[in-house]
Amino acid sequence: MPIRVLEPTVAAQIAAGEVVERPASVAKELIENALDAGATRIGVEVRGGGLQELKIQDNGCGIPADEVELAFERHATSKLRAPDDLWAIATLGFRGEALPSIASVAQVVCITRAAAEELGTELRIAGGELQGRSARGCSPGTSFSIRNLFYNAPVRREFLRSEATEASAISAVVTQYALAYPEVRFSMLVDGRLAVQTSGRGDMREALIELYGLEVARQLLPVDTTIGEDQEAISVRGLVSPPGLTRSSRGYIHLFVNRRAIQPRGQLAMVLEEAYHTLMMKGRHPVAALDIRVHPAMVDVNVHPTKSEVKFRDSARVMGALGRAVRAALIEGGGVRPWDDPAAPMAGEVAQRRFELRRLGDRWDTPQVGRQGADAAQLPQGEADRWGERGLPWQADEIAPASRSVGDATQAPADSLPAFPAPGLPASKLPPLRVVGQVSQTYIVAESPDGMYLIDQHAAHERVTYERLMAQRGAGGFDRQNLLIPQTLELPPAAQALLLSNAEALEEWGFAIEDFGMHLKIRAVPAGLRDSTLDGALLEVADHLHGRGGSTPNDWREAMLTTLACHSSIRAGQTLSPEEMRQLIVQLEQCQAPRTCPHGRPTMILLTTSQLERQFGRIK
Repeated sequence: MPIRVLEPTVAAQIAAGEVVERPASVAKELIENALDAGATRIGVEVRGGGLQELKIQDNGCGIPADEVELAFERHATSKLRAPDDLWAIATLGFRGEALPSIASVAQVVCITRAAAEELGTELRIAGGELQGRSARGCSPGTSFSIRNLFYNAPVRREFLRSEATEASAISAVVTQYALAYPEVRFSMLVDGRLAVQTSGRGDMREALIELYGLEVARQLLPVDTTIGEDQEAISVRGLVSPPGLTRSSRGYIHLFVNRRAIQPRGQLAMVLEEAYHTLMMKGRHPVAALDIRVHPAMVDVNVHPTKSEVKFRDSARVMGALGRAVRAALIEGGGVRPWDDPAAPMAGEVAQRRFELRRLGDRWDTPQVGRQGADAAQLPQGEADRWGERGLPWQADEIAPASRSVGDATQAPADSLPAFPAPGLPASKLPPLRVVGQVSQTYIVAESPDGMYLIDQHAAHERVTYERLMAQRGAGGFDRQNLLIPQTLELPPAAQALLLSNAEALEEWGFAIEDFGMHLKIRAVPAGLRDSTLDGALLEVADHLHGRGGSTPNDWREAMLTTLACHSSIRAGQTLSPEEMRQLIVQLEQCQAPRTCPHGRPTMILLTTSQLERQFGRIK
């Protein structure tokens, strides 16, 4: 096949594929242009997930009438003059590729007016071809209306997600820059509904209150560290969550380099999370909004087609500054001791103790999964009378139903959780257990013929709840609890948009959700879901709807079941009565896989009698 030069239209669409991946890519480029133009107000309107129409309006400096058409030429920019300028970039945009790339795959209407001009200019472009130009009255600034994105590249549309997911991605972009530029007033409408609005008063915490709610924003710890001077200076400023405030994905980590939003992945995200070492459970992520400032000559922003990644000249120094700044904020915020402090754990470090205790399980003998429970007849002489047929110092039929829930008043009664033994299998896959007590309001101590068991009360109840939910789903539906007084929740705009657009699907899981302005109104929840964890559960559900729960329907269902089980279970740090502990063990015995929680973590560890005797020097 002979080599030939591509037609301009084909070349333009190929170039657009590097810049315009989805509607959110268009929003990002146009918002960055508005910020570079000095805008103090930016409005975003979304229809049909941004495919039908995406409108960005600002009050920036505008484009002079004689330069409007030039702005849509490839590599036309006002931000660079010489090659050396690439190492002193102080703007978000600089390549001159965004406008021509967008115009090549959409129908674009640009209305702009420079402040010094009396009339504005309206330019219409479709598929990269100029359709018309006219003078018109308008306010200073620029308005872009992007309609029918990818209308001339239908294959590109097939790779996009649902309208709700695409609108959520646009909301995430707006949220990013609302935090990076808190002095700019942002607003966003999705199909006519106000989804995002910030005041533009210049305070990042205030912007976080407007985006994530007061309950989240007030807990965040300030970060403000500067090292070095002049061109070597590195500053890290922003807000991070304490160890007790976490999320199930990195979607709530906002990282900026010289106020440029970058993806929360790679080395920067790893260093941020490493600052929480031993303070967060595996699979959890902090909430953070951090801006790293370095001299423009010390960072290369031209290493990624969408400018979502950067490269530092002295990466090790920047990473060190970031890690130390976040760790210092956690220490100063209280509840976290420095690395070299040998003091005993403080009261607020339950999560750390849970992590460390589970690590011990790697060194201790853990019983084999599937080991069958011992019958009274199989126990050593004298033990049968003590343990009884179910491994308890009472008979199973003498156990009184729990007078209150395992957990709190919002829980279903403990005795209402059914047993799920598979046909043909023994009723219990655990050895007989006798409750001794509770440690740190987190672990149940139980004795068995094998030795001493430490049972994680949250993980154990999570397994019980998970199998109950599985049984309900197999029976055709979930038990639903209608709320006498509907709850209103304020969640991040992107999460609210996803939940509302999938309200009908969520009804199958027991939720009844309605739009309530900037809030959600919750009329019903799955039976057993705790009020105190409702917002966290819905945030995780939104993550699953966004695709973070897996790529297949089965993955999504599994993620949903795990989330509901986690947020419907008793928590670490919750005092249980002896009867509640006994009932929990009885229910755990009836599970198909009692040894692990749905996340794969162990529900219990065993210290055998021989291990205890060895520790006390009875045997060698």
